Amino acid sequence: MNVLKQSAEALENRLLKTGRVLATRSWSPAGFVEVDLHLPGCDMSGWTETKHIKCRVAPFTYRDYTPAGWDAETQTCTLYIETGHDGPGSHWARRLKRGDCISYLGVANSHQRAESDRQLVFLGDETAIGHFFALSGLAGPGAPITGALSILHQDHQQQFAEYFPRLHLQLLKKREAQDYESLLRWVNDTIPSGQNAVFLLAGYGSAVSQMRRLLRQKGYGNDRVRAEGFWN
Repeated sequence: MNVLKQSAEALENRLLKTGRVLATRSWSPAGFVEVDLHLPGCDMSGWTETKHIKCRVAPFTYRDYTPAGWDAETQTCTLYIETGHDGPGSHWARRLKRGDCISYLGVANSHQRAESDRQLVFLGDETAIGHFFALSGLAGPGAPITGALSILHQDHQQQFAEYFPRLHLQLLKKREAQDYESLLRWVNDTIPSGQNAVFLLAGYGSAVSQMRRLLRQKGYGNDRVRAEGFWN
């Protein structure tokens, strides 16, 4: 068994790329962190849709994070990571500090593209903040963006409004991490049928599935609804 484990570790290490933490910033109260990364050798010049970085957060354990903003010339990017729930990704992100080396398997497309000729409706929770910020940047200034974001901590709602003024989203309160009643109610009560809009869903997998179901009931098919479940 030890030989097999050693072989697997050797293979994993050959596949991994490395980056370095330039800075971290924690929101108050704890539960959300911003991480600036330098990814030498990562070509960001052709990024025209949101990406996922598959980060190694524990041995043989990976989590996907969306670069919220990036600079192709300096090969740097910023991740926004929700750390309030219990899990290996949260534990990993909480421990990160300036100068740390991080390992990742690669960068892949998320298949969510910002279309500038249609109303964009963002629907999700705090785990989707970086993802939605990336989409808004790709859509460009003045893009018609609406939607709702469900956030547990009221202080985090205030910080979101301060840090992301161009994302004019309705901020909804959660009672606990997996409480999505307010978000689902907002989708059911606020979104009419027949909008010329593209709905971009992201966050807690169960809530994303329920939102997609509600939108289908309103007549929006797969060509209008694009979903990304980040955690369950």
